[in-house]
Amino acid sequence: MARPSVSKVTTTTTARDGQLTRRDTLRMGALCASFCIAGDWLTTSPAQAKALGFTPQVLSSQQLAQLAALADALVPGAAEAGVDAYIDAQLNAGADSMLLAKYVGVAPPDQAGFYGAIADAVAHAVANGTAIKDLPAAMLTDSVPHWQGPPASYALFVLRADALDVTWGTDTGYAALGIPYHAHIMPPSSW
Repeated sequence: MARPSVSKVTTTTTARDGQLTRRDTLRMGALCASFCIAGDWLTTSPAQAKALGFTPQVLSSQQLAQLAALADALVPGAAEAGVDAYIDAQLNAGADSMLLAKYVGVAPPDQAGFYGAIADAVAHAVANGTAIKDLPAAMLTDSVPHWQGPPASYALFVLRADALDVTWGTDTGYAALGIPYHAHIMPPSSW
């Protein structure tokens, strides 16, 4: 039996139930998503969406600001890379979400509540005197004063992985680190 060509496999997987597959997503560039910018939906990178002033669709601007501040304390450059836009877009993606939470036991329907709870816990800890820059060390040992949310070490693990993905998990990020980028499936354009 002859093996189908790559284009036939891609066409077949895209057509199945009208849903994009993981392979389709990787082929298109995994970190590109649709963002609402000035009332229009544009497909762009999280960094570009942030620079253009995207409109959050799932979490509030304040919640996303808390997540971005903590993510940037965990992975410098995450805020500039658009981690807030990335998280909000992935929360809006339903079952197609690529946030780490999906892979460590937080089902897509529950992810908005999970990330919202982390953001609210960060805001509460900061309001009670813990500086953002001090949160990572305290979260690692679950010793954040006034923490009210998912276990702090679990939240740190998940948010750090998402921040790493959006900041360094691209060909541009690899180049900045001086590491050759060898994707299993090379995206057709820069993420």
